[in-house]
Amino acid sequence: MYANLHMHSTFSDGTDTPAELLALARENRVAVISITDHDTVDGVNSLGDLGAIEGVRVIPGIEISCLAGRKLLHVLGYHIDARSAALDALIARMSRDKTENTRVIFGRALARGAFDYSWERVVEVSPGQKRLSGIHVMKAMETDGYRVPGMTLIEMFRKYFLPSGEGFVDTPIAGGYDAIDAVKAAGGIPVVAHPKSIENDRTVIDLLEYGAMGLEVYHPTHSKEETEKYLRLATERKCYVTGGSDWHGGHNGPDVTSFTVTGLAHADYPILNVRSV
Repeated sequence: MYANLHMHSTFSDGTDTPAELLALARENRVAVISITDHDTVDGVNSLGDLGAIEGVRVIPGIEISCLAGRKLLHVLGYHIDARSAALDALIARMSRDKTENTRVIFGRALARGAFDYSWERVVEVSPGQKRLSGIHVMKAMETDGYRVPGMTLIEMFRKYFLPSGEGFVDTPIAGGYDAIDAVKAAGGIPVVAHPKSIENDRTVIDLLEYGAMGLEVYHPTHSKEETEKYLRLATERKCYVTGGSDWHGGHNGPDVTSFTVTGLAHADYPILNVRSV
């Protein structure tokens, strides 16, 4: 693999620090990476001068978390100005919205007797986190060795904190158009992340028509046929092709079998040849 443009650090829901992600890239001979934390650029900014990093080129990135109905809709941003005021304002808003959504779901599950745990403890175990998600609830329970009655922690996470789960509570958050606008305002390239997860290609096309400039064609959840479909769509629409392993370290999904499971195979992809602002 030449480039891995989708990974998460400890600044969102990954278990590796940005420095550890750099080390993984060097160990796996990956030349280009993008740390695309959910709704934060703190991990990117923690690396300091990206041009001074030896052996690995880092494209400043982000993954903005939205919903389309009860389906995940994420927008990746590449070559962004990680200190953009417009982007910072959206991040702050979305982080508040996501944390409140998580708190509401947690409170509903607690009231239903799903578990006996403290929201204050979730906050305590997640110091410095501006955006609290179900992953952080699960992490806090793991830290305390807490067992949810009748189910594993991952089952609890899927039931209550994934949009497809029966216990999920939908609350207002920013949408895909907002995310596209914010990435562009930050001088970046907005890309529809793992389009399969939206489960509606009309929505994917709508995002491209609105202003998304690329598709994450290569993703570990995409089958060969789905990869070919989204590559054809990207070619037809003359938009950027991206890809990455969606690495979360110890929180990896079952499809993420290695750091290099999916990505861009060579240096000729146009997304790699854009100058970051």
